[in-house]
Amino acid sequence: MTAKKPRSRRVVKPSSQEDLISKFQSGEGVSKKSQQMLDDLKQRDKSKESNVHDDPLFKTSSEIDRVLVDYIQPQSDNPRYLPVKFAKRDDADSIASLTNCVVCEKGLIENRLDKNNPRYDAVDAEIEEIKGLAETLKHSELVHPIAVWRKNMSDYAIVAGHRRYYAIRYLYGGLIKIKVKIYAEKPKNINVLRHIENFSRNDLTLPDALNSYSNAVTELESIEGEKLSKSRASVVTSYLGIGRTTFYRYDKLYEYREFVMPLLENRIVESLRGLYEEIIKAEQEGREEVEKYLGSILSQEKFHKYLQVPVVKKVGRTKQFISLPRVKVDNVFAIKRLLTEDVTQLELGIDWNSVDYNDPVMLEKALKELFKSLSK
Repeated sequence: MTAKKPRSRRVVKPSSQEDLISKFQSGEGVSKKSQQMLDDLKQRDKSKESNVHDDPLFKTSSEIDRVLVDYIQPQSDNPRYLPVKFAKRDDADSIASLTNCVVCEKGLIENRLDKNNPRYDAVDAEIEEIKGLAETLKHSELVHPIAVWRKNMSDYAIVAGHRRYYAIRYLYGGLIKIKVKIYAEKPKNINVLRHIENFSRNDLTLPDALNSYSNAVTELESIEGEKLSKSRASVVTSYLGIGRTTFYRYDKLYEYREFVMPLLENRIVESLRGLYEEIIKAEQEGREEVEKYLGSILSQEKFHKYLQVPVVKKVGRTKQFISLPRVKVDNVFAIKRLLTEDVTQLELGIDWNSVDYNDPVMLEKALKELFKSLSK
């Protein structure tokens, strides 16, 4: 009896991750049954298509999936960006060594910027908002997922949702997966999407608000150049979801942004409406007169139209009390001036004659502007 030859075993080398991904995308890694189901779904969707499906709402290629927080990257050109640095190691010494930045790690979000940084106060306020959002997220789900676009499998750039990202990282750190909306590639209208997201909230600083508008409109000029030249107001208000009044105000400041932005960043101007009105007046003498006027405000560091027209009160209980603004303990000079001088006679850019002392809302606003001015 002849002995049977042993079976030969063929060993297949394991495929690399890239090969597996490639096979899956081409359909090789999918079973015949699954592939048939996918084909049936595509055929069904194709039969239901209409001319509406060319609109961005239906055309955008995105999906919802879970991504490691450490893979999500804040974007410095977004108005909601904080100048963060992340520790290379998860230990106290590495975190303590981070300087001149915002630290955002599990259980810690801290402003370590130099106090002379023009964004210092705005970052402080933003951190308080983020802490408040984090408290909310402890008890409820994230209704609107963070939107990102995939650069590669470990780098997801934020399109919208910086505050949500910082709040989640502050709560849980970087080693958890969260549900996000992922764009397959960088959206062509990324600045428009950012502006719609950011502008829906009213706590943007003035320079950030104008910067957000400028980025969005610059992008629209490249996408809808011909339409924009014919009916600018209609196109911009339609894309950005803003009213005509807001459009005319921001678009005029955008036109002179080279001169306006330093005024906002240095807090020389704190009323967009007041500045817009002054520009319209100066334009009667020509563009050169506007540039000259804006330059003089910057050199003198003085603009008198600080107080905006009071907001129309909502129906409901009338405010009966005044909340005094917080004053830092080390700000002795401001307190001394407040106690020893008639502040209504100081040239601080506040028109006290226009303040209604019987209106708590308007008086509170005037006091806040007063403390800002005294602290400079």
